[in-house]
Amino acid sequence: MIVVGISVGWKLVVLTLGSAVPRWVIGDGLDRIPVASRAYAEEAKVTAMTLWDHPLERLGIVRALRVTRVDSVVAAGRDNMVVAADGDSVAVKAVGAAAVDCHSRSATVVAYTYFAIPYSQAKTACKTGVVEYRVFRRRS
Repeated sequence: MIVVGISVGWKLVVLTLGSAVPRWVIGDGLDRIPVASRAYAEEAKVTAMTLWDHPLERLGIVRALRVTRVDSVVAAGRDNMVVAADGDSVAVKAVGAAAVDCHSRSATVVAYTYFAIPYSQAKTACKTGVVEYRVFRRRS
């Protein structure tokens, strides 16, 4: 009975601490986002929450979300060409009218699992997005 008690107690402690650590350590990352982009960052976090839609991800794997960056895109002309300024580089891209209507911003949101281990990241724009899994990356 003592061995069974230790076994069950150890598992409860590990699972409890494992799920609590990401919330203590990670945070939401909004304090590092510029003030002008914080409202969009909060919206991107809500959008990213809906991207992990499998019940196992939603209820078990994803324990915390952190907004790591918000990229702004400034329109360059009427032909739907834009200049993307993400802080590190500048690129010219062709976009549709929808990107211009949603203030031409995108965000990266990282999901963390137990013990603050990075799970995957979501790239969001215009209340939609794509999840990029760390383990199952495609090779080019």
